[in-house]
This record gives sequence, C-alpha cells and structure tokens, in this order.
Amino acid sequence: MLIPLLSVLALLCAILLSMWSRLNVGLLALTFAYGLGVIGAKMTLRQVMAGFPVPLFLTVLALTLLFGQAQANGTLGRVAGYAVQLARGRPGLLPLVFFVLAVSLGTIGAGNIGAVAMLAPVAMAVAHEAGVSSFLMALMVACGGNAASLSPLAPTGVIANDLMARIGLYGYGWWNYLHCLLAHALVAGCGYLLFGGVKLLRQTPSADQSERLARLLASHRQPLHVRHAVTLLVLLVVLLVVSIGKLEIGAVALTAAVLLSILRLSDEEEALRTVPWGTILMVCGMTCLMGILERTGGIDLFTWLIEKLSTKQRAPGVIGLCTGILSAYSSSSGVVLPAFLPILPKLTQKLGGGDLVALANSVNVGAHLVDVSPLSTLGALCLANAQGDTDTLYRQLLAWGLAMAVVGAIYCQVVFGFLHFGS
Repeated sequence: MLIPLLSVLALLCAILLSMWSRLNVGLLALTFAYGLGVIGAKMTLRQVMAGFPVPLFLTVLALTLLFGQAQANGTLGRVAGYAVQLARGRPGLLPLVFFVLAVSLGTIGAGNIGAVAMLAPVAMAVAHEAGVSSFLMALMVACGGNAASLSPLAPTGVIANDLMARIGLYGYGWWNYLHCLLAHALVAGCGYLLFGGVKLLRQTPSADQSERLARLLASHRQPLHVRHAVTLLVLLVVLLVVSIGKLEIGAVALTAAVLLSILRLSDEEEALRTVPWGTILMVCGMTCLMGILERTGGIDLFTWLIEKLSTKQRAPGVIGLCTGILSAYSSSSGVVLPAFLPILPKLTQKLGGGDLVALANSVNVGAHLVDVSPLSTLGALCLANAQGDTDTLYRQLLAWGLAMAVVGAIYCQVVFGFLHFGS
C-alpha cells in the first residue's frame, strides 16, 4: 500500500507545483518516476523508461518544427496580414475575423499557442486603433486559438489523441476537434454579444479612425515571395497527405521540415527556438509518471479520490469542473490531459459504468475553456500586447477564465452527460 500511496502523492505534488511554481514539472515527474520505479517498485531503469512516450515526443517535435519554420520565414505572418483585410475596416467585423483566423491557423497545425502568438500583437493593436474593446478582442483571439487546439494536426491534438489511444479510444481525432470547436464557438459567440459586438457592427468609424486603421492594416500586408509560396505548397501537401493518405503525421511533418531546411527556405535555428520544449518535457514526464502509477497500483488510488466526488450520472460535469479548475493554474496539454485521460477506464469501472468517450470529451473541453485566463499562455499573450488599461483587462480575463470552469462543467454535463452528443 505504501508504494501506491507514494505514487499518488508524487502525482499530486507535481500537479500542485505546476499551479504555483515556475518549475517544469516534467523534470520533477521524471525524477519521481525514476525513484518510485527503481527504488520503490524494484523496476529496472529500462522498464521505467519504457513509459517515456517516444512516438509522441517525435510527432510533437516534428509538427512544431515544421510550423516554426513557416513562422520563422514569415509565411504565416503574411497569410494573417492578408486575411485581416477581410474586415474591410469595419470595427464590428474585426473580432470575428480574428476568431476565424485563429481557428484556421490553429487547425492547419500552428496550434492554439502558435496561432495566438502570431495574431495577438496585430489583433490588440488593431483593437486599439478601431475602438474595439481590448477584452472583446482578447476573448475572440484566445477562444479562436483554443477552438482549434485539438486539431489532429496541432501539438495538443496529437497529445490528446495519443493519450486517448492508450486507453483504447482510437480514431477520435477530428471528433475531439469538433467538440472543442463547438464549445469555444458557443462561448465566443456569447462573449461577442455580451461585450459590445453588436453595437460595434452598427457603428460607423470616423474618417480619422478609418484612416489610422487602414494604415495599420496596410503595414501588415507584405508581399509573398517564392519561399512563402513554396512553404504554403509544402504545408498544403502535408495536410492532403495526412488527411487523405492516412500516413503518420509525425513522419510526414518531419520530412517536410527537413525539405524546407534543405531548400534553405527558412532559418532552422530560429525554427528550433520556437519549439515548445518545456511543454513537450511536461507531457513526456507526466506520461512517464502515470505509467509508474499504473504499474504500482497508484492509479487505482487516484481514481478512488476522483470517484468520491462523482457518480455515474454527474461524472461529465465533475470531470469538466476538476479539469477546468486545475487548468486555470497549470498547463492543459502538459499536466491536466496526461493526469486525467489515463484514469478514465478505471473511473468508469469504479462508478459502475459510464461513457468513456463522454468523459474523455469532458476532460478535453473542460481543460481548454478556461485558457483565456491571464494565468494561461493565451491570456498572457493578449495581455502583453494590449494597449491602454491593462490592469482592468487582467481582471476581466481572470474573471472570465475562472467563470469558464463552472461554464465548462455545465456544458460537459448537459452536452456529454444528458444529451450524449458525440458519444
């Protein structure tokens, strides 16, 4: 009983430190895995390291490297610069355009963080010039990025699909994406209506305001050169091959990244600096630690703790609430998904049944709805690029993010618990 208890305490310690410390909990989780496996469970080092998700590591690395190259050579920035012209200078349309643009960039592989990192500087500057609320713009950009976070072509989507495959849920990649997209589109739409979107649609900007906005948008409309056209072609081929050919996305992305390097279409060193090494380490470390919990019986104990908060009927709502609260203070992809998705089969057994797919959807959606908070990377990116009263914006984003933990719980209970949508 001692080793299972210690393994659960190690997991809880890692989760708590991820909420209140700058320490990369992936390193801590790997240390705990070594200690518990080799010393506590008498496993060999090779057995402990068997839990390290090498395929996941290589896939996420390949994807982030490929889109890091597309970002480093300016291709994605130019695409974004041309796309924002679609609003034609109408302030009310700008938040909607940035939402769609964030969804689009995130879906094709940039992921939620990559999409928001590219768009936040432009979006917040445009909001200031157009008289759009900084909070409304930040909300639409961050929700758009998160709406695409579970795309099978994006890093977080790859992580979620890999963790779900480990518990026997195969082929749910695009369904995961759809559920996340619908949830974020709903809350973003409500935010647009509540915080002045309709009023903006009815407004006509002044001549001076229109001129300043036009100059700002024109400054982001840069010409496409050969390297940008070739990069876009390579990305399109990757999307088609993966979607139609059903090939392993990691191998295809790595081949495309190497091709761009060989053709000298991008700065490889700069692209490597965009790879989210910290997040990759967190995911791999936590996955390795969860493997030790499974080997030592600690996963049964951790599941028992969650079971005490729930019943079979209200499990989706409880899971949505728990993951939302934790994700508000820690990494969704690096901590929450690796900690909660592996326990779901045991949880359904202890609850006397339940829909495994519905619970997985609850983890995925609940963990991401709160990520507009300034304590998360997306909210922080928008806050860092905001102009004007950033103190008020911080409080608004924090209140919205924390409220989404409750909204996410209700959404998961209604959509996945009562309606059984997507199960």
